[in-house]
Amino acid sequence: MNRRHLLKTLTLGTAGITAFFMGNQRMQAEEKKIKIPKYPNEHFYKNGKWDQEVSKEAYRELFRYHNYAIGETVLSSPDFWMLEFGQNDFSNVGMGGIFFINDKEHGYFAHDIYLLPGQMIAQHYHIAAEDKPPKHETWHVRNGAVWTVALGGDKNNLPFELPKSQEKYTTCFKAKALKVGDIDRLHALEEPHFMIAGPEGAIVAEYASFHANSGLRFSNPTVK
Repeated sequence: MNRRHLLKTLTLGTAGITAFFMGNQRMQAEEKKIKIPKYPNEHFYKNGKWDQEVSKEAYRELFRYHNYAIGETVLSSPDFWMLEFGQNDFSNVGMGGIFFINDKEHGYFAHDIYLLPGQMIAQHYHIAAEDKPPKHETWHVRNGAVWTVALGGDKNNLPFELPKSQEKYTTCFKAKALKVGDIDRLHALEEPHFMIAGPEGAIVAEYASFHANSGLRFSNPTVK
């Protein structure tokens, strides 16, 4: 192979590699343009009843959108659960989740929270139960974005719209925006709080003390 032939081969090889990476960048840019849908509430109900299979598929879309590595494992686990809080408003008030561990003996808890775009966890608080103190929590955003909302603030200055079904019972208006990697924590034991997802939904890791369902209280008396 002479020098001219070698240089031509190297040039063609470099051009091929450049084209590959440029093509890859274009694909990534096109993927970024894809938006996860915010479904209307009726999408999640059939003949007036909550359709859990449709709701589960929406979380599957969330996991794929955010490249959540263990998404299919979570969805196939018997420990995966979804809540619509009895509000018939799953598009706006609901959540999915899995308790990876909830150790009463040693008092620690690991939970992943899954929120569809604009989905709110109904305002709640934790009290002492099962011979354990009130639950304390820390939230770590892994994908998407959320607002954590605590007591205080001004209802008229919220950076998002409260779901109509929750307006009457919401008393927390101090909102803090969290993006990927950000961490927030409960300000005080037994303090009411809630969380609401941004337009791309969210996957949030929660690190906490022992969770007792019997110590969970909702501000909205119609929540189930």
